[in-house]
Amino acid sequence: MRWIAIGIGLTISLVAGSLPLGAQRPVSVGVAAGVAMPFGTLRDETNPGLRALATLDLALPEMPVSLRIDGSYDRFGFKSTPPGAAGSGTGALTITSGSISLALGSLTTPRAVAPYAIAGVGIHRIGCAGRSDCEVLERMGWNAGAGVRLGLFGLRGFIEARLHRVPGPVTDLDYLPLTVGVLF
Repeated sequence: MRWIAIGIGLTISLVAGSLPLGAQRPVSVGVAAGVAMPFGTLRDETNPGLRALATLDLALPEMPVSLRIDGSYDRFGFKSTPPGAAGSGTGALTITSGSISLALGSLTTPRAVAPYAIAGVGIHRIGCAGRSDCEVLERMGWNAGAGVRLGLFGLRGFIEARLHRVPGPVTDLDYLPLTVGVLF
């Protein structure tokens, strides 16, 4: 009787271990939105802004790492009207970026809360909306932060904060987006 119980236990553990978990999908697509907080000289010129993000998450097999490819759009309203501008519109600073990052953390079941650290590099297109006194710049930058993967009501999602730095010839652009997203 004891050998039967051991055999059944081993069979169940082997079958359960070979079943894929929901959070271990090799490819996930996601969308996110949130607020972006400016820092440094950017905070002196702009107000907190909005962020939109589209992501492709590629889990690396047998490793607690995933490769993230993100496309994002950040918009920060200027605090003041530029000198000599006609009208009272202040316009907005826009940053469109594409980045590639590594997320290091647990890829556990979708019901678990799984923290992760993330860092990467990207290209940023910096421009203005509603103003003609801005030039469009393209610069390389980096990002680093932390987040939490979670499952809620059968959906998989994430909450994260990442500091972005875009080095410039005179000043650097620093901002911290706080995003909430869902993965499909």
